[in-house]
Amino acid sequence: MKLRLLIALLTAGTIASSSVSAAQHSQSANSELVLLLQQLQAEVRQLRGEIETQQYRLQKLEKEQLDRYRDMDRRLSSLVLQQADPLAAPAPVAADPVTTNPVVETASPSVALGENRAASETNAPVSSSAAATQPVETTVAGSPVEAEAPVAPAEPTVSDRVAYQQAFTLVRERKFDESVQAFEQFIQTYPSSDNLANAYYWIGEVKLAQQQLDSAKAAFETVVSQFVGHRKRPDALYKLGVVQDRLGDSAAQQSSFKQLIDEYPKSSAAGLARNYKPRS
Repeated sequence: MKLRLLIALLTAGTIASSSVSAAQHSQSANSELVLLLQQLQAEVRQLRGEIETQQYRLQKLEKEQLDRYRDMDRRLSSLVLQQADPLAAPAPVAADPVTTNPVVETASPSVALGENRAASETNAPVSSSAAATQPVETTVAGSPVEAEAPVAPAEPTVSDRVAYQQAFTLVRERKFDESVQAFEQFIQTYPSSDNLANAYYWIGEVKLAQQQLDSAKAAFETVVSQFVGHRKRPDALYKLGVVQDRLGDSAAQQSSFKQLIDEYPKSSAAGLARNYKPRS
């Protein structure tokens, strides 16, 4: 009887000790969980602060970019007024840096509108270089004789980067006719250049300043249809809408602006399209 009582007491003591140990272990685990939760909350607060800081910086950069774009558009628009009123004060043209690292994007079906348009030769203005390669007829003793085709032009003596800057310098100097010829020659000489879309775009800008709206429209359409991933495409869509508005095609203008806002909703050009007031 005493043995049984001793065994019962020992068993009860063991169970009580185990319960105390389990309670201590549970309390320790709970403390660790509380500390871990507090640490995670602190990290979340820190990350939230960093996100808010980045959002502020992003909004600031977007505003600065939109302001610069509006300033450039204002200056280019003043060129149009200068053409109509030669006595008006000349306005400077914003700089256009040469593309050294072009953005290459994969076109989605919604972005690739107009990819099946005609090749760039049908959209781009005809250059004097291209015209020079056509056969020339001369007259010998009253009979027309086809002259020999001219010799192919020599290899370019400067890089496409230098040639592009030279052409754009003519725009800044307001030598519009010379700049168009230079850009057209650039397109013929450097068909694989990263600045090819820029060349078409600035042909469109110059033609718009000269009120040659059909030529401007063709140049901007070339950028939109053939350079889907290029950084100039949003600007070209906006300018295409402006040209279409001046040509009296309000439906086409609205379509271009809708495409711009749908495909590049955060771009500066989209902001200008939202605030654009069509001509009455």
